[in-house]
Amino acid sequence: MNDTARREQILQAADRLLRHYGPQKTTVADVAREAGVGVGTVYLEFTSKEAIVEELSRARYEVVLDAMRAAAAADGRSFGERLVGALDARLRAYFTQADGGAHACDLFHCGSPAVKSASERFYQEERALLADLLRRGTESGELDVADPDLTARVILRAYKSFTPPWIFMEERDEVGRLSAAMHAIVLGGVVARK
Repeated sequence: MNDTARREQILQAADRLLRHYGPQKTTVADVAREAGVGVGTVYLEFTSKEAIVEELSRARYEVVLDAMRAAAAADGRSFGERLVGALDARLRAYFTQADGGAHACDLFHCGSPAVKSASERFYQEERALLADLLRRGTESGELDVADPDLTARVILRAYKSFTPPWIFMEERDEVGRLSAAMHAIVLGGVVARK
Protein backbone atom coordinates (compact mmCIF):
# COMPACT_ATOMS: atom_id res chain seq x y z
CA MET A 1 0.00 0.00 0.00
CA ASN A 2 1.38 3.41 -0.91
CA ASP A 3 1.59 6.31 1.54
CA THR A 4 -1.44 8.11 0.10
CA ALA A 5 -3.65 5.03 0.31
CA ARG A 6 -2.47 4.29 3.85
CA ARG A 7 -3.12 7.88 4.93
CA GLU A 8 -6.62 7.76 3.43
CA GLN A 9 -7.31 4.41 5.12
CA ILE A 10 -6.36 5.92 8.48
CA LEU A 11 -8.49 9.02 7.87
CA GLN A 12 -11.51 6.94 6.88
CA ALA A 13 -11.14 4.78 9.99
CA ALA A 14 -10.78 7.85 12.19
CA ASP A 15 -13.79 9.46 10.53
CA ARG A 16 -15.99 6.44 11.29
CA LEU A 17 -14.86 6.38 14.92
CA LEU A 18 -15.14 10.12 15.44
CA ARG A 19 -18.66 10.20 14.02
CA HIS A 20 -19.69 7.47 16.42
CA TYR A 21 -17.68 8.23 19.59
CA GLY A 22 -16.46 11.80 19.17
CA PRO A 23 -12.92 13.20 19.47
CA GLN A 24 -12.72 12.91 23.26
CA LYS A 25 -13.41 9.17 23.37
CA THR A 26 -11.41 8.12 20.30
CA THR A 27 -7.74 7.21 20.74
CA VAL A 28 -4.92 6.68 18.26
CA ALA A 29 -4.98 3.00 19.24
CA ASP A 30 -8.68 2.88 18.31
CA VAL A 31 -7.93 4.46 14.96
CA ALA A 32 -5.09 2.03 14.28
CA ARG A 33 -7.27 -0.96 15.15
CA GLU A 34 -10.14 0.32 12.98
CA ALA A 35 -7.74 0.98 10.07
CA GLY A 36 -6.07 -2.42 10.44
CA VAL A 37 -2.61 -0.92 10.95
CA GLY A 38 -0.22 -0.57 13.84
CA VAL A 39 -0.21 2.45 16.13
CA GLY A 40 3.25 3.32 14.84
CA THR A 41 1.89 3.42 11.30
CA VAL A 42 -0.68 6.00 12.36
CA TYR A 43 2.12 8.09 13.85
CA LEU A 44 4.08 7.83 10.60
CA GLU A 45 1.22 9.67 8.90
CA PHE A 46 0.04 11.97 11.70
CA THR A 47 1.92 13.51 14.60
CA SER A 48 -1.03 13.12 16.97
CA LYS A 49 -4.74 12.45 17.29
CA GLU A 50 -5.23 16.22 17.14
CA ALA A 51 -3.58 16.26 13.70
CA ILE A 52 -6.09 13.67 12.49
CA VAL A 53 -8.99 15.58 14.02
CA GLU A 54 -7.81 18.82 12.43
CA GLU A 55 -7.51 17.27 8.98
CA LEU A 56 -10.98 15.73 9.22
CA SER A 57 -12.43 18.99 10.55
CA ARG A 58 -10.84 20.95 7.71
CA ALA A 59 -12.29 18.47 5.21
CA ARG A 60 -15.78 19.01 6.68
CA TYR A 61 -15.39 22.76 6.46
CA GLU A 62 -14.11 22.45 2.89
CA VAL A 63 -17.39 20.75 1.93
CA VAL A 64 -19.25 23.75 3.34
CA LEU A 65 -16.97 26.21 1.52
CA ASP A 66 -17.34 24.33 -1.78
CA ALA A 67 -21.13 24.57 -1.50
CA MET A 68 -20.88 28.29 -0.73
CA ARG A 69 -18.46 28.90 -3.61
CA ALA A 70 -20.75 27.13 -6.07
CA ALA A 71 -23.73 29.24 -4.99
CA ALA A 72 -21.69 32.46 -5.05
CA ALA A 73 -20.50 31.72 -8.58
CA ALA A 74 -23.99 31.07 -9.99
CA ASP A 75 -24.04 33.07 -13.23
CA GLY A 76 -27.32 34.65 -14.21
CA ARG A 77 -28.28 35.40 -10.62
CA SER A 78 -28.16 38.79 -8.96
CA PHE A 79 -25.53 39.41 -6.30
CA GLY A 80 -28.26 39.49 -3.66
CA GLU A 81 -29.43 36.05 -4.82
CA ARG A 82 -25.86 34.81 -4.80
CA LEU A 83 -25.35 36.06 -1.25
CA VAL A 84 -28.53 34.36 -0.05
CA GLY A 85 -27.63 31.28 -2.08
CA ALA A 86 -24.19 31.06 -0.46
CA LEU A 87 -25.66 31.38 3.03
CA ASP A 88 -28.39 28.82 2.26
CA ALA A 89 -25.80 26.45 0.78
CA ARG A 90 -23.79 26.84 3.98
CA LEU A 91 -26.79 25.86 6.10
CA ARG A 92 -27.66 22.86 3.89
CA ALA A 93 -24.05 21.66 3.97
CA TYR A 94 -23.99 21.83 7.76
CA PHE A 95 -27.20 19.81 7.95
CA THR A 96 -25.90 17.22 5.48
CA GLN A 97 -22.71 16.82 7.50
CA ALA A 98 -24.72 16.51 10.73
CA ASP A 99 -26.58 13.51 9.35
CA GLY A 100 -23.33 11.56 9.48
CA GLY A 101 -23.54 10.22 13.03
CA ALA A 102 -24.08 11.04 16.67
CA HIS A 103 -20.85 13.02 16.92
CA ALA A 104 -20.59 14.31 13.33
CA CYS A 105 -21.03 17.89 14.54
CA ASP A 106 -18.07 17.58 16.92
CA LEU A 107 -15.75 18.22 13.99
CA PHE A 108 -17.43 21.61 13.55
CA HIS A 109 -17.79 22.61 17.16
CA CYS A 110 -16.10 21.24 20.25
CA GLY A 111 -13.37 22.25 22.67
CA SER A 112 -10.61 20.59 20.65
CA PRO A 113 -7.77 22.94 19.66
CA ALA A 114 -7.64 21.11 16.32
CA VAL A 115 -11.29 21.86 15.59
CA LYS A 116 -10.82 25.46 16.70
CA SER A 117 -7.87 25.81 14.31
CA ALA A 118 -9.86 24.37 11.40
CA SER A 119 -12.81 26.60 12.33
CA GLU A 120 -10.68 29.75 12.33
CA ARG A 121 -9.20 28.91 8.93
CA PHE A 122 -12.71 28.27 7.58
CA TYR A 123 -13.99 31.56 8.98
CA GLN A 124 -11.19 33.47 7.23
CA GLU A 125 -11.94 31.81 3.89
CA GLU A 126 -15.68 32.22 4.36
CA ARG A 127 -15.25 35.91 5.17
CA ALA A 128 -13.04 36.42 2.10
CA LEU A 129 -15.63 34.69 -0.09
CA LEU A 130 -18.47 36.91 1.17
CA ALA A 131 -16.33 40.07 1.05
CA ASP A 132 -15.46 39.33 -2.58
CA LEU A 133 -19.12 38.74 -3.41
CA LEU A 134 -20.11 42.01 -1.71
CA ARG A 135 -17.28 43.90 -3.44
CA ARG A 136 -18.27 42.62 -6.89
CA GLY A 137 -21.95 43.31 -6.17
CA THR A 138 -21.10 46.88 -5.19
CA GLU A 139 -18.94 47.36 -8.31
CA SER A 140 -21.86 46.16 -10.44
CA GLY A 141 -24.20 48.66 -8.75
CA GLU A 142 -26.52 45.94 -7.40
CA LEU A 143 -25.31 46.24 -3.82
CA ASP A 144 -24.36 49.26 -1.75
CA VAL A 145 -21.58 48.29 0.65
CA ALA A 146 -19.01 50.84 1.84
CA ASP A 147 -16.63 48.28 3.42
CA PRO A 148 -17.09 44.75 2.03
CA ASP A 149 -14.76 43.11 4.55
CA LEU A 150 -16.44 44.73 7.54
CA THR A 151 -19.88 43.95 6.12
CA ALA A 152 -18.88 40.30 5.58
CA ARG A 153 -17.72 40.13 9.20
CA VAL A 154 -20.99 41.62 10.42
CA ILE A 155 -23.09 39.27 8.28
CA LEU A 156 -21.16 36.26 9.55
CA ARG A 157 -21.57 37.47 13.12
CA ALA A 158 -25.31 37.84 12.53
CA TYR A 159 -25.47 34.37 10.99
CA LYS A 160 -23.48 32.78 13.83
CA SER A 161 -26.73 31.35 15.18
CA PHE A 162 -27.02 29.40 11.90
CA THR A 163 -23.87 27.37 12.57
CA PRO A 164 -23.18 24.33 14.76
CA PRO A 165 -24.13 23.69 17.46
CA TRP A 166 -26.98 26.24 17.47
CA ILE A 167 -28.69 25.04 14.29
CA PHE A 168 -29.10 21.56 15.76
CA MET A 169 -31.04 22.77 18.78
CA GLU A 170 -34.18 23.56 16.77
CA GLU A 171 -36.21 21.79 14.10
CA ARG A 172 -34.70 22.21 10.65
CA ASP A 173 -37.85 23.79 9.26
CA GLU A 174 -37.76 26.42 12.01
CA VAL A 175 -34.07 27.08 11.33
CA GLY A 176 -34.96 27.53 7.66
CA ARG A 177 -37.71 30.04 8.49
CA LEU A 178 -35.40 31.99 10.79
CA SER A 179 -32.66 31.99 8.17
CA ALA A 180 -35.06 33.28 5.51
CA ALA A 181 -36.13 36.09 7.85
CA MET A 182 -32.47 36.95 8.45
CA HIS A 183 -31.90 37.07 4.67
CA ALA A 184 -34.68 39.65 4.32
CA ILE A 185 -33.11 41.79 7.05
CA VAL A 186 -29.61 41.55 5.57
CA LEU A 187 -30.67 42.16 1.99
CA GLY A 188 -32.67 45.18 3.10
CA GLY A 189 -29.40 46.62 4.32
CA VAL A 190 -27.16 45.91 1.33
CA VAL A 191 -29.30 46.16 -1.80
CA ALA A 192 -28.76 49.42 -3.65
CA ARG A 193 -31.68 51.85 -3.48
CA LYS A 194 -32.97 52.98 -6.84
